[in-house]
Amino acid sequence: MRAAHAVMSFDADPRHVENARRVTKAVLGKAGIRDRDTVGTVQLLVSEIVTNAIVHGNANTVSFQLTCDADGQVLIEVDDHSSGNPEVREAAPDDEGGRGMQLVTVLADDWGRKGTCTWCTLPTGTR
Repeated sequence: MRAAHAVMSFDADPRHVENARRVTKAVLGKAGIRDRDTVGTVQLLVSEIVTNAIVHGNANTVSFQLTCDADGQVLIEVDDHSSGNPEVREAAPDDEGGRGMQLVTVLADDWGRKGTCTWCTLPTGTR
């Protein structure tokens, strides 16, 4: 297992979510994490937090940072440069959205908000 890290900023446009997912896969690969389920889970969390920042943040840019340490612990940080806090809510069965932070709560080891940055951590199970 090797440490790997990426930082990027982009316009608050949903088209950039896929770029964040690609960067995530590349960073995890550089760290030696190639398990499809693990990579998919990390990409899902990145997608949800980045999408939340784009849709609910009120800034023109979003900053994304992904860190994988030598022990396989992943830290996702997404800064929407906004003062609001993400909400975990119960979406109705026919709602098209509203489940992002619920997924983060279930899949991440821990998550929170520091300033304008939403973060989450998860172990990859790889050492």
